[in-house]
Amino acid sequence: MASAIRLFALVLALVAAAALVPVAVSLFAHEAVAASFLATTIACTFLAGAVYFSVQGQASRMRRLHLFGAVAALWVLVPLACAPAIAFAGQMSFRAALLEAVSAFTTTGVSSVADGPASLFLWFALLQWAGGLLTIIAGIAVLAPAGAGGLPDRAVSIGEAHEAIDLMDALRIVGPIYAGATVLAFLAMLATGQSLYAALCLASAVTSTGAHLPPEAHEAVFAGTAVKWVLLPFLLWSATSVRWHKALVSRRINAAPEQGESLILLAYFLVLGIVFAAFFFRGLAGRPVSEAVPDGLFMAASLISTTGLAPYAGAYAHVPAGLVLLVALVGGGALSVAGGLKILRVRAMLLRARGDLLRLVYPNLVQPSRTGEGGVGSAMRGVWVGAMALLMTFGAVLILMATGFVSFDAALTGAVAVISNVGPIYDQAGQGWPGFDGLNPLAALAAGVGMIAGRLETVGLFVVIHLIFWRN
Repeated sequence: MASAIRLFALVLALVAAAALVPVAVSLFAHEAVAASFLATTIACTFLAGAVYFSVQGQASRMRRLHLFGAVAALWVLVPLACAPAIAFAGQMSFRAALLEAVSAFTTTGVSSVADGPASLFLWFALLQWAGGLLTIIAGIAVLAPAGAGGLPDRAVSIGEAHEAIDLMDALRIVGPIYAGATVLAFLAMLATGQSLYAALCLASAVTSTGAHLPPEAHEAVFAGTAVKWVLLPFLLWSATSVRWHKALVSRRINAAPEQGESLILLAYFLVLGIVFAAFFFRGLAGRPVSEAVPDGLFMAASLISTTGLAPYAGAYAHVPAGLVLLVALVGGGALSVAGGLKILRVRAMLLRARGDLLRLVYPNLVQPSRTGEGGVGSAMRGVWVGAMALLMTFGAVLILMATGFVSFDAALTGAVAVISNVGPIYDQAGQGWPGFDGLNPLAALAAGVGMIAGRLETVGLFVVIHLIFWRN
C-alpha cells in the first residue's frame, strides 16, 4: 500500500509541474485564468508532499493486484485534480468540468468546449498526452501481464510468482518512442506552416488519439490536404502496437510479436480508406477525387486509431452511421493508444469460428492445435472474456446514458463514443445533439465510467469491482 501511495504522490507532483505551463501561457497571453492553474500547482504540491511524507520510511512491495488498483485509481485521481482549473477557465460547473477532464485524460475527446483561452486548450493537450502515455504503460506493465482480455504478454513469468512489470521499466521502454513521435509530429506540423499553438495541440492529439483541439487546429485540418497527409502516418502509429514500434526502431521488424496484427491493420486501413473515399466522391459530398482520396484515408486512420477527427466539417453526415459506429467499436491494435475491441480479438474470434466451421463440415479433419489467437487455452478464453466484458459494459452504459439523451440514436452514438474513447463521432455527427455538459447526473456518471472502462480494456472494470468488494 505504501508503494501505491508514493505513486499517487509522484503523479500529483507531476500534475503540479504541468499546471505551470498554462500559467505561463496565460500570463503571456494576458488571460485572466492564470490564478486557477497556479492554485492547481499549489494544491497538488501540498497534497503530494502530505501524501508522500505520510508513508515515509515504510517499505512495501507492490504486487500486481495492488498495482492494478493503483493504476485504475489514477484515471479518477488526475481528472479530480485537474477539474477545478477547467471549471474556472471554461466557466462551467464542476460536474461538467470533471467529465471534461475525464474525457481529456482518457483521450476520448468528447467536449463541450468549442472555444476558450489558449491556456485551457494547452491544459487539455497535456492531459490527453499524459493519458495516452498512461494507456500504453498500463497495457505493458499491468494489463498484458495479467492476461486481461487476451492481451499478448511477453513478460517473463515464473509459475504463480508472476508479477507486473515495474512501471519505471515500462516507462523506459515506451517513453522515448512516445515522446519522439510527439516531437516529430510537432515539427511536421510546423513544417506545414502551423503556429506553435496549433502544432503542439495537433501533435498531442494524433499521438495520444485525443481530440481536444482549439478552433485553429480544426481549421488547419479542414483547410487542405497537406496537413492530412502529414498527420496520416502518426494516426497509424497510434493505432499499432508499441512493441511493433520498438521493433521498427531497432530494425528487428521480422521478430516483432505484433507483426501479423499490424500488417492486417494496415490492409484494413487501405480498404476502409477506399470505401470512405468512394462515399465522399459519389455520395452527398460530391468531392473531387483529389480531395476524396486523402479525406477517405484520413478518416479511416482517424477512426481505426479512435482519434475520431473528421477530414472536413460535416464528413460524418456523408457516410453511413452504422459503418462509423462499427469501425469505432472495433478500434485499433493491441498495446496501442487506440481504444475499442481491438483487431487482435476480432482476428482471434474469426480464426476460432473458422476452425469450428471446418470441424462441422469435415468432422474427421485433423487441424493443427494452437494455444494462441484462435486456438485454445487461457489466451483464447481471455479474448472471449474481453469481448463479453466490452459488450456487457457497452450495454449497461447505453441503458444508463439513454436517460439523458434526446433520442436513441444519440444515446447509441454516445455510448460507442465513450466505450471506444472516440468522442468526435458524437460531437461532429452533424445531428445537432446536445453536449455532454447537459447530461443528468446518472447519464454523466455512466459516461465517465465508460470512458475509464475503455482505458482498462473493459474487463479491468470488473477486476476493480472485484477488488472493492472482495478484498481478500
